[in-house]
Amino acid sequence: MVGSGLCYVSMSWCVEQRGPVFTAAFSPFIQIFVAVFDISILHEQIHMGSVIGSILIIAGLYTLLWGKSYEAKQNGMKQDQASEESADPNPQLTPDTTTSKV
Repeated sequence: MVGSGLCYVSMSWCVEQRGPVFTAAFSPFIQIFVAVFDISILHEQIHMGSVIGSILIIAGLYTLLWGKSYEAKQNGMKQDQASEESADPNPQLTPDTTTSKV
């Protein structure tokens, strides 16, 4: 119960800081926190499936964060290029080929 409560508090903080995408991605993390609290406080036994599942969850979260940072870099580069193009003092005029004269 304590582990779940702490996870929900941290998830609400995450919504305020980064948005709902990160919160939805980190919701499986609750199971890992609960398992850690069970082992440390209640002295429960951990099973191999729990360890493998935890590793897979962490790998998936890392992949998501890596993808989001890569996407943010790409968007930043596109915005920089757009701002450089709009700041060009001598824009090149191109002929309009979309209209045809009959």
